[in-house]
Amino acid sequence: MKLPRWHLRTSLTLLLVAASAIAMLIAFALLLAYYQPRLAAQTRDDLGKKSGDLARRSETVLSILQGQLELVASSLADRQSIDPQRQLNLLIRQAAFSAVYHLDPSGKVIHAAVSDGERKQAAELIGNDLANDRLRRQVMQRLSTVWSDKYLSPVSQRMTVAIGVWTGKDVLIGEIPLAYILETITESSNPSAWAIWVTDGYGDILADSEHSERVGVVNLASQPIFVKVQGMPQAIGEGSFEGKRYDMAAARSERMNWYFIVRSPAGLDSPPLRTAVGLGLTALVSLMLLSLLFAPLWAARTAQPINAIAERARKLTEGHPEGDWPRSSVIELNQLSSDLEHMAAAIREREQELEIIFESSPVSLLLTDPFPSFAFAKANAATLRLFGYPREELIGRNGAQLGFWKDPADRNRMLAQLHENQAAQLEAWLRRRDGSEFLGMIQARTVLMGGGMRTIWSAEDITELRHIEREVRELNVELEARVQKRTEELRAANTALSTTVEHLQMAQTELVRSEKLASLGSLVAGVAHELNTPIGNGVMAVSTLRGALKTFRERSAEGLKRSLLDSFVESVDTGSLIAERNLERAAELVTSFKQVAADQTTSQRRAFCLDEVVHEIALTLGPSLRHSVAQLNVDIPEGIRMESYPGPLGQIIANLITNATIHAFTDRQQGQIRIVALASDQQVQIWVGDDGVGIPANLLPRIFDPFVTSRMGRGGTGLGLHIAHNIAQNVLGGRISATSVEGSGTVFELEIPLVAPQPVEA
Repeated sequence: MKLPRWHLRTSLTLLLVAASAIAMLIAFALLLAYYQPRLAAQTRDDLGKKSGDLARRSETVLSILQGQLELVASSLADRQSIDPQRQLNLLIRQAAFSAVYHLDPSGKVIHAAVSDGERKQAAELIGNDLANDRLRRQVMQRLSTVWSDKYLSPVSQRMTVAIGVWTGKDVLIGEIPLAYILETITESSNPSAWAIWVTDGYGDILADSEHSERVGVVNLASQPIFVKVQGMPQAIGEGSFEGKRYDMAAARSERMNWYFIVRSPAGLDSPPLRTAVGLGLTALVSLMLLSLLFAPLWAARTAQPINAIAERARKLTEGHPEGDWPRSSVIELNQLSSDLEHMAAAIREREQELEIIFESSPVSLLLTDPFPSFAFAKANAATLRLFGYPREELIGRNGAQLGFWKDPADRNRMLAQLHENQAAQLEAWLRRRDGSEFLGMIQARTVLMGGGMRTIWSAEDITELRHIEREVRELNVELEARVQKRTEELRAANTALSTTVEHLQMAQTELVRSEKLASLGSLVAGVAHELNTPIGNGVMAVSTLRGALKTFRERSAEGLKRSLLDSFVESVDTGSLIAERNLERAAELVTSFKQVAADQTTSQRRAFCLDEVVHEIALTLGPSLRHSVAQLNVDIPEGIRMESYPGPLGQIIANLITNATIHAFTDRQQGQIRIVALASDQQVQIWVGDDGVGIPANLLPRIFDPFVTSRMGRGGTGLGLHIAHNIAQNVLGGRISATSVEGSGTVFELEIPLVAPQPVEA
């Protein structure tokens, strides 16, 4: 069988065309299969971001209208304000309301203002009875601002949205046209890419970016995306509407209880997929045409040096050694010619040195053939990393064939500079093998090399550098504006705060002083009550002795008897013993009271034993504890010596015990208050705990703040723990904290140094 014979040029042409067609078809199919699910996922992600952005932006815009309406409502509540009708007219002119009307407590319209073009005028609306209006009833029930669902306007008799505001005794209602809502949500949207619905909490459409006829007519409560988003801030999914499939995303506005649904056609109708398919087909056809155009030229160019080398070899075999060996752009053919001319060793050494420098360069370097092809003859490793091509795909093709240039005009400008100056430099957007783009700094220079003119190219990715430069410039401008604005706001706020803080400090100082005096007065009353018993017993014993002495005198006058003397001695011994014991008890109470009172009034620094001070405080508080259901247990080891301020320390402990007796045992028949201490080298920890009702969890973080009390208006000032905190920190140099579990009691921990810090002199 005789095989057909072809010219090399024809064979290469057919091979290049067939290979290009098959490769491009396979690449297109693989890219389509790879990117289709990713485009769908990206579309849903974009829809989710868009729905969330619409919800936030609409809340922001409509919250401004709510704020304006609430501002007018607050002025209506002030009977000294300006004319209400004038305020409503001004609100209509300045804001987006189509109608605003003021209802008295019975539901009648007493003031109204409407925009131009409405069916009713303000005068016609005044006096109408809207007592059964659903929005008014909701505001009267909640006594707060309420956003309506779809709302039939009594002014225009059209569907609208309304805000109801509680003024303190009546209601102010403002209507917002649905056209304004549609304008708000679509001002930054792309109608060709997606469509937008806004629904109320029941699924009724309030705004539609495609067809306004659906507003107030179509209900989306059965849509899967509407069901899915219930109870969630945002949801993404699929759905069908009017026979078409859509990718959908929904976001909920908590303030207005509205839902923002963004949809885009799904499947083959998806705009991104259709665009990608169109671009792919266009690129495929374009590349096929280019391959048909350049394949014969490339085949002829490839076959030409081979034919020349064969011709030269044939002449050599024929005995014609003279003449130069042909050169071409193919490195292998040049190497063959060099070997045949016995110059391989020298050429190999030079090429090795240049190759090391070329490949080790961190900058992308390429060597191209002369004009007009500019095909890549060499590329270093940095080039392969930058553009993502393997070397075999890069060599022999130029940047236009590989799609390096995003804009072909940039390549033309580079070639024009090379033609004029033999050198060129340009910043241009380039494209990698995977389709990603980057901003590159391209430089080129034409040099004489290997007997011909070659061009050396370099490329660097400067995308991030330019991005950072732009961000820095924008950030500087933004920071200057924000700093100036924030400075003005802080200056005004500081002025107001300084005045307020000064007044609060004066009031707080006076209340703290009153609290201390009240505590000392309570202490005096308790000790006085405690002294009453031993002193009364002593007086009674002395009176008994005087009576016994009188009896002894009267009976001894008749004659002194042994029995009379024994009876008198026994009476004197018993009375004196009773008087001695009670007077010692009174003296002990007076001594403790004097020490505690002196400590609390003078805040004198001295050395003392902790157990003695705490027992003195316990003794002083004994009368008040007897009237309480709580029992006080003190467990403090002896020998804890301190150099500090016993008065402020005692005041803290007294405050904690008093607080426990007042607050901890409400509705309880008995309880325990325990004081425990533990000393280390430089610190002492004191725990004051009870097994009472505990402190509510919402009040626990604020118990040391001034004026925080659960008995406000019933004798509590809320300053006791605040004073204890200030004394522990500023006087004793320590800290105080509290832990509590409701129903299980409270423990206060006081940690202070054994030697108090010296006061700082002013």
